[in-house]
Amino acid sequence: MFHSNFEQISVDPLPDLVKRLNSAVGEKMIILSGRCSATFDGRIKSYLGDGDRLLVIKRDLSIIMHGPTGVKPLNWQKPQAGPIRFSQKETYLEMLTERVKTKEVLVIDFSHIAFVALWHAQDEIEMTIYGDESDLVKYLVSNPDLIEPGFQVIRTEYNTDVGPVDIRGVGENGEIIVEVKKRNASPADAHQLKRYIEYFVEKEQKAVKGILVAPNFPDKVLKYLKENNLEAKQIAWDQVFPTLKRSKSAQLEDFFQEKKNEK
Repeated sequence: MFHSNFEQISVDPLPDLVKRLNSAVGEKMIILSGRCSATFDGRIKSYLGDGDRLLVIKRDLSIIMHGPTGVKPLNWQKPQAGPIRFSQKETYLEMLTERVKTKEVLVIDFSHIAFVALWHAQDEIEMTIYGDESDLVKYLVSNPDLIEPGFQVIRTEYNTDVGPVDIRGVGENGEIIVEVKKRNASPADAHQLKRYIEYFVEKEQKAVKGILVAPNFPDKVLKYLKENNLEAKQIAWDQVFPTLKRSKSAQLEDFFQEKKNEK
């Protein structure tokens, strides 16, 4: 069931549809599917022949047009790049927008319209990214024994002349510097940890142990760490912060079929 702020509108008669769409530009999201072509005229030129497409025009005037497959849009326009207007051209619907600064024109012509909806969508929530390296550091701070039994955290993001140390702490045998990586460890990561150790030896006159935390360590990285008296701690982050497996992506044909079944 659609919410009251989502309105499916009739595609006929075409003059009425043009009027409704123009009044919705900038006020509501416009969702339009059907068979269309697209022409872009500017510093570069492109033409996309007839095909089944899904066009979304957002309230900030950004435009995205997708085909039946793939993630990347076939055509798109940045927010507020230029005014958008609909018109009737003989028996088909035309959308035209011109980028104000560059005078580039995008024209999308619909020879057949399968579905049109206006959506007064609201979304005030900002995305929270869970499982980046700062989250990994927080997890280790909450579970310090994963680094070493008895490990105690002194500081996170400790600034040095050679960069911020992810975790600085104390173990049973003295201070420990911990560098945390979400991806597999690289030689550059191992070298960076070595620079941190050298900083504490030279600047603070302290002997510290260095530990590099990562989900996997190539042999050349392990060799470098061993040669420089540094340690590797392997943690499978994908098990700590599991990602959801995606189901089969819905196709545009599925969307059209669902609309037919509703009639």
